[in-house]
Formats: sequence, structure tokens, C-alpha cells
Amino acid sequence: MEELYADDTWRIVRESAPLPDGRVKRTSRVYRCDAVSVLAFPTPGMVLVLKEFRPFYGEYVWMLPSGKVDKEQDISKAAQRELQEETGFRAETLSHYCTTRQAESIAIANHIFLAHNLVHSPLPQDEDECIEVHELSLEEAIENVLSGPVIHTPSAFGLLRYAREHQ
Repeated sequence: MEELYADDTWRIVRESAPLPDGRVKRTSRVYRCDAVSVLAFPTPGMVLVLKEFRPFYGEYVWMLPSGKVDKEQDISKAAQRELQEETGFRAETLSHYCTTRQAESIAIANHIFLAHNLVHSPLPQDEDECIEVHELSLEEAIENVLSGPVIHTPSAFGLLRYAREHQ
């Protein structure tokens, strides 16, 4: 492994990995802490969705409560923290739903959680966030997430998978 770049949050390395036939694949890979997204259900049939301004896109993006696993080792604690910071609710029932990955060359996982039995318990939002919280039907949430100019992939995947499995 050859390190090409590193700072306090990102690493880019050149790595090698064996193929089943004995050949070796070499590629550059990006490393950063994992992320979490939360499908939070305040009432049956309704889900909390954020409309968050993303300054580097110059757009509002519809998405699930999401964030980095950068303050704790336990991904469920990160999911609970992000839910509280971004929506003002804590989940009494929080369960891991699935894990997604964008590409083999990007070594970052997005862990998606299901949150039920929500209790008002806000944590301060990050100072550099501009977030609106909306309670929408699953269909409305999917429509908003998929119709925006920028699509938050983990949110789209989590909502679509949940709809496929539960409707």
C-alpha cells in the first residue's frame, strides 16, 4: 500500500488485491469515516425527512437524517446522535437496517437505521447546517428525495428499499 494523500479526515492510497485467478488488481482507494442515515417514523406511515441546504451544491437537498460516524465508535450511537441533532427526536427503538457502499474504490460505508417510538430530545445542531424537518408519507418522501436536482443516494436507497419490503 502506498499513501498518496492524508489529512485529519481523508486518506487516499494505492492498493493491491488478488483476483480469484491469481492476477492482482491495483487501484487508488479513498478512506474516510463511515456515515449513518436514519429512517425515522414518528407515527405509522409517516417518516421524517430533511430539506437541507448544501452550500457546495448551492441547492436544498431532500434527505434522511444523516451524518458521519466521527465522534463515536458505535454506529448506532452515531445514528442516535444524528437523529437528535437534525430532528430533535431520540428513538427509543433503533435498529440497523442495512449497509450500502458507493464503489469499491471508495472505502466508506453508509449504515441505514430504522427508528421508532420517537421522543422529543433535541441536541444542538451543527452551526454550519441549515435544516428544515418535514413529516411526510413514505410516498411523499420518496418523491421529494428523487425529484430534487441533487439526489442523496443513501436516502433514496433506504426509502426505496423500505417501500419495496413494507408495502
